[in-house]
Amino acid sequence: MQKPEVAGFYDPRTCSIQYVVSCPKTRQCAIIDPVLDFDEKSGTTASTNATIILDYIEENDLKLGWILDTHPHADHFSAASFLKAKTGAPTAIGQHVTAVQQIWKDIYNWHDFACDGSQWDRLFCDGDTFSIGELNVRVMHSPGHTLASITYVVGNAAFIHDTLFMPDSGRPR
Repeated sequence: MQKPEVAGFYDPRTCSIQYVVSCPKTRQCAIIDPVLDFDEKSGTTASTNATIILDYIEENDLKLGWILDTHPHADHFSAASFLKAKTGAPTAIGQHVTAVQQIWKDIYNWHDFACDGSQWDRLFCDGDTFSIGELNVRVMHSPGHTLASITYVVGNAAFIHDTLFMPDSGRPR
């Protein structure tokens, strides 16, 4: 069984963990579920979490190949577009994000909002595979927390984000 290197970055504000998963042989890596900092009182965003992750990648001589989201987040913003602008790495999420986008478009009256997933470079389907260096990655549709949730299985690790919650953490709805 392949064993990726995994580093977790906890964000206490959103009670979520962001990950960098990397191939020990090639040093290729992916960022999973990056958080864009948001201050609801001022309405401002910041890139503190994302910058910490980019610093880790640089300090460990890693090469970023993917920026991955497990699902659309209602409790925090994804830093995927910020990271793509900084690095050029492609972004991805599960194909069912389009259904969630349609729900949000209707709720928030975003008449001109594109509900086609075009905000990401790739929309994964259940069973899709790709690689991070020499690590094989399998995508599993894992609805529950959201109808668009997916799991990334990378060797002996599974990145599930809000598919399961610890009894003392997370924000299940």
